[in-house]
Order: sequence, then C-alpha cells, then structure tokens
Amino acid sequence: MSLPACRQKTIDHGNEKSVRYLYRGYKEGPRNFGFELPKGIDFMALTVEQVLDLPAMHGSALLAGKNGTNRIVETATVLDAPDAVRWLRGRELVLTSTYPLLQLRNNLDKFVHDLVDHGASGLGLKLNRYMKSVPQEMIDCANALDFPILVVPENAAWVEIITPVMSSFFETRAPRVAQPESLGGRFGQIMLPDISLEQLLAELSKMMSNPIVVISPMDGLSLSAPHKSEADIQAALTLLEEDGWKSECLDPANDLHRRTGRGTSIVFSPYERANDMIGNLVVVEKTRKLTGADLEDLVYAKMLISLKIRQNRTDQSVIFERQNEFVLSLTDRSIGSQNVSALTARYAAIGKRLHPRYVCIIIAFQEVDTDHFRALSSALRVHFTKSDGPITGVINNEQVVVMVPEDDDGICRPDVLTEQINTQMRKIGAHAAIWSAGVSQVTTVNHFYRAYEQAKQALDHGRSANGVGVHLYDETGFYRLFSRSSMQPDVQRFVHEWLGTLIEHDQKNKVNLLETFRTFLDCDTNYRETARALNIHHNTVRYRIGLVVSMTHKKALQPKLRLHYHLALKLLPLVS
Repeated sequence: MSLPACRQKTIDHGNEKSVRYLYRGYKEGPRNFGFELPKGIDFMALTVEQVLDLPAMHGSALLAGKNGTNRIVETATVLDAPDAVRWLRGRELVLTSTYPLLQLRNNLDKFVHDLVDHGASGLGLKLNRYMKSVPQEMIDCANALDFPILVVPENAAWVEIITPVMSSFFETRAPRVAQPESLGGRFGQIMLPDISLEQLLAELSKMMSNPIVVISPMDGLSLSAPHKSEADIQAALTLLEEDGWKSECLDPANDLHRRTGRGTSIVFSPYERANDMIGNLVVVEKTRKLTGADLEDLVYAKMLISLKIRQNRTDQSVIFERQNEFVLSLTDRSIGSQNVSALTARYAAIGKRLHPRYVCIIIAFQEVDTDHFRALSSALRVHFTKSDGPITGVINNEQVVVMVPEDDDGICRPDVLTEQINTQMRKIGAHAAIWSAGVSQVTTVNHFYRAYEQAKQALDHGRSANGVGVHLYDETGFYRLFSRSSMQPDVQRFVHEWLGTLIEHDQKNKVNLLETFRTFLDCDTNYRETARALNIHHNTVRYRIGLVVSMTHKKALQPKLRLHYHLALKLLPLVS
C-alpha cells in the first residue's frame, strides 16, 4: 500500500525481505525513525487530519500547515522541556501546555524546524494559560514546511488524545502480525494497553524457559524476568557492551543474534535505535538453547514489547510535563501565594495533592553528554515518582530537582535522605557517572524557592569542599561564612599558618597526611575508628599521626590548639 508522507523501502536479505518505513525529513531526504517492524505487518495508522476528528479535539483549530495534515501519527508525546525535541523518535504528535516554550519565545521558528527535522507529525498547543497566541513567524515557518500546528481545546485532558492514538497504533499492528501458533494461548487474548511490561516479560520468560531482559538506555530502563535477576541483567549487559565475543546472526530479516562468552550465551534483538542509543530484548540462554520456533515467538514478542514501551513512555511524558510545570513554577522567587493556590488546585484536579512542607534535592551530573543525562534523569525521575509523594523536574537540562514531602516516617531526616539518594543512584546504574546532590532544609511549599536555593548552595559548596556524593545544607553554614571573597586573604593566611608544613609534605611525597589527620579529628582522636573510616590498619594511622605530631612540633594533639587545626582542615577546600 502507498503511504502519505512516507515511502517504503524493501530490504533484501537473500530469501528474506523486510519492509522499513522511512519518514521524509526536512531538507535531508529520507531518514529512518522508530524501530524496524517484523515482516508480516500491514502498516496503517492515524493521520493528523484523523486526530482532528477525535472527540477530545472537538472545538480544536488548525492554525498552520494545512498541507501536512496527511502526516502519519504513530504515537503522541507531551513535551516536558524546551530541549526535549532531540529525543523524539519520529511520527509523534507533540503536545504541550506551552509552558516549556516560554524560554523559546524568540526562537519558535527554529523550534518548528527542529520538530520537522526530528520527524514529528504535528504540534498541539493549549493556549491561554501561558502563551496567549502563536507568533506569526512560527506560523509562517510551519506553513512553509507543511507542518501542522493545532490548537487543542484547553479543557481536553492529554490522555483523551493520547489514548485513542495509542489504541489505533496497537490495533493496526498486533492483529496484522503473523502470530506464531505457539503464542496463541498466552498472547492471543492480550489487551496490550491493559497489561504491564513486567507481565509481558514474565509470560515470555515462561515460554522461553529462560531469563528475559529488556534494556532501554533511552528510558534508563533495565527490567528482567524473573524479577530482580541482577545476575542475568549483568550477564546480558556484559555480552552486549563488550567487544570480542563470539557472535552469529540467527535471522537477518528480523535482526536476531546470538553472542557467547563468560560461560553463557544470549540471543538478542534491537527493538529501537535513537540518538546513538539502542534498546535490546535479550534472552539469557541459562536453561536451554532457543529453537527455530522460539525465534518466531521472539519476533512477535519483540513487537509487543516495543509497543508497550512506547505506551509507557507516552504515559510517563504526561506525568513529567505536569511535574515540570510545578517544579519550575515553585522554584521561581517571583511566584505569589495566589499562584501557589492555583498550582495546588490544578494538582488536585489530577487526583494529587501538594503537601504543606517539602525538602528539595538537586542532583547534578558531571562529564556526561546530553543523551546520557536524559537517560539518567528519566530513570531517576521514574524511580522517585514510584511513590505518590515526590515531585520531580529537570532544570536547564543540567539538574534533576526532587521535591520530597515531609511525613511522619522520618523520610526527611538527613541520614534517611542520604541513603535514599544513594540507593536510587545505584538502581539506575549511575555508579559509572560522576554525580553530586544538594539537600535543603524542610520548607513550606509557598516558599519552596528557598529550599531550591538552599539545595543549590549545598550542591555548590559540597562540590568545592568534598566533591561527589550527597551534601546537606545544614552542613554548609560554616562555608557560607568563610567563602566570601572579602575573607579569602584571611582564610588563605590562616590555613597556611596551621597546615603549611603538612601541605608541603603531602605535595612533595604524594601522600595524604591531611586526610588522615582530618578523619582522626572527626573520630575524636580514636585510632581504631579512624582506621575503620579510612579502611586501613590502625598501626598505619598511628604512624601517620606520629608524623603529623612531629611536623607540628607536638601542637597537633594539644587540646587547646585542636580547634585551630580542625578549623584549618575545614577551610582547606576553600584554599587553592
């Protein structure tokens, strides 16, 4: 069949053929977006024109791009940040309340170019709440590119648009795939919108009699069945990521491969590629080798899992967009109590409630590219919002902001928060990234901007003083007093008066007496506690402290002078 706004390309693999649908992108000719569909699918989908006929779109208007309403809409997504365009995967109807566009007021024509370049099908805007009208240059640009811009009724819920689009996406694919008979009993009656990804993986694991792993860097996702099979996830990751393992192609048409190494083997198939990241469905051949019939089942299951991940991603984008709006609004110092009341009412309208008091957490990553940050931040937000209370947002594509409500379970205690942050970072696989977190005091929701400023100060001071890890605002008071530029000469002089000899010794001998001395004082001069904290033998501590005492002419352990040394060690990070 011929498709509007796209063309078919038949790829010959010997006796096998598959069809890939290529979207004709802006100025660059055909580009590949989305995943390659298994053979046997008769491709059909909604167009922008048909989306306009949905019940939820009653009262909508086509503002621009009338010659592009035949563009294919595979899915719908809610724009949760101004720069989120780069993570579009093609053929999406992009929806927004226009709040994320406020930062792009002078570049909205470029924004349209970016949407077209990344394969978007159209743009749906809710006007009046934030942007009252669309600039003429944006309309002119959309008309020139035949890119539809729709005005969405303000009272329409995003889900009322997304659900029928996704349902059409499911219904036009699943029944048209050549479903293997062996799957009829298990997957034949599946209503994909109603089943979870975990349930799909569990069913597939039973059928294959082997562990199943789904890895989605685009979503910061690693799931396995059986549940919590960390060893299987690690085995799959190792064989996928490391070069040099024995590999063979099992089915070129459907991109199925086997890789063997480290005493195991995996069968894997990429289900999506985007921004140099690849999502994979993996079977760890732990119990038995897969047969030809298993591979047929796997092709069909891959299609279902691909669709389910798209649905999950779309559902999540609605949550993230609303939460970003709250976080960005509440961190704005100019917001008044009346606006906070309006935000509270809007949050209540979706069945949520703003708590009276919150702690702010800011998590920032260093030396990660934007794609990696997007994956880490998405995974982090998913993990934090699994419970009802926390609200998350992303600011300037650099920081993840988490609002944690005060409750009766002590979750806002510094030790509990620190452990929770460390646990979440381990869960999302951030161990290889350099990250820091700043944590505020508990603050009323009306003054959450203060909590944000406190967390930012904790993050900045913590980075300069201690580097990576979790840093509490309550521990920055000391540094805030001494970090002013007017005090720097005195701070420099004081530190070198008390620690100059030790600093020169460490630089010359490439050792760290200063760290041992600092930990020794923090542990109330207890040698064994210091050894445990530094993970060294207590005799090593005794030797190093002996050197410190010798070089300071026995002053280091004099009770009356100990405070001076402690203070100098605390100020040391402020001295270049």
